[in-house]
Amino acid sequence: MENRERLVILTTPSRGDGVRLHVERAVDTHGKKMDLLMKQLPHMETAIETLRDGTGDILAMSAFDWQHFDTSTLSIAGLLSRKEPTWVLVADDKPEYLEKDSVVVCDHELLRRQMRRMRPDVLLKTSAGIASAAGDLQMFQSLEESERWSWLEEQRKKGVIDGFIAPRAIHSDYRFKGRRHTLGLQRDSSEQNRERFIPPPLHGFTLLVTREGFNASKIQGMLDPSAHLAYRLESAMMESLDDDLRAITGIFVEQRKISTILKKARENQDEIVLGALTDPEKPTKKALRPGPRVEMMVETLNASGTVTAACERMVVTEDSHVGMVNLLREFMHLITIMTSDHEATKRKIPGMPDAFSEAAARLLDFDEN
Repeated sequence: MENRERLVILTTPSRGDGVRLHVERAVDTHGKKMDLLMKQLPHMETAIETLRDGTGDILAMSAFDWQHFDTSTLSIAGLLSRKEPTWVLVADDKPEYLEKDSVVVCDHELLRRQMRRMRPDVLLKTSAGIASAAGDLQMFQSLEESERWSWLEEQRKKGVIDGFIAPRAIHSDYRFKGRRHTLGLQRDSSEQNRERFIPPPLHGFTLLVTREGFNASKIQGMLDPSAHLAYRLESAMMESLDDDLRAITGIFVEQRKISTILKKARENQDEIVLGALTDPEKPTKKALRPGPRVEMMVETLNASGTVTAACERMVVTEDSHVGMVNLLREFMHLITIMTSDHEATKRKIPGMPDAFSEAAARLLDFDEN
């Protein structure tokens, strides 16, 4: 060990994004083969300047930190394996078992719409709304973000609310006593009757940031190329969306083994996936083309959660960028069609009902009251 170069990994106290715990575990794991030293600094701004000054070699940060702070002259050496990006409901009961008119707090607009799609009878409130109703709005606004989550848990334990929706990393950091119920992608055959929650983009990523020119091969064993690919694709998809769509659009990208995909498809009797990936005339039904696949999902909803526009695509890794571009094109074309009023036409199309030729309001209305 003494003959190996020591690498100093900079981090900050837990900021509710899971990065602090993630990098600590990575250092514990890979430190057995590498000379790694983790150094905690009080603020992200301080950590960035320390990295620039050469006092540290690597800085761990979230995808949102990379966007928010001045990262000029720095570069992303790679990413750790992605942590689960789905959000959770902190409540005594699963979302489908909540009683009618249960009060659930959620401040993210996409998750609010997805929750309305699943349980339109649940009363969704904002944290500020709950604080205002209790006469504690000024106190609530004075709290740090980390303290607000603890305040919400106290309201749940008091019975003021029945639950609240939070990023999974928040639940992991604060260890709430309330049970955690995943608002997930519902890939398991036992969850096929539950609504799917495609999460907001860029959650669960831990970026390892370095000065330009850093030799990334020094930390090759820590890096996960599939997570880096997912990060690049999700970032590109999010940046391609209009500003008014970003807050209400779920995006998820993941590279998966072909064997895992086929196993799940057989368990769920998903003939569409099996037909696309296997040769039905061969008894073994092996994949037509070996190698992992990149799965991409995107969805958005109207405010009431009654109408969803969604697209999916699965491609081989080398076609991931083209697949992403085509998926976005399909998604935006779908939204254009669904948000356009259907004008009346005199033309009768064979096989279509008469109502098809009549005028109709747009299917998807983002401005609904």
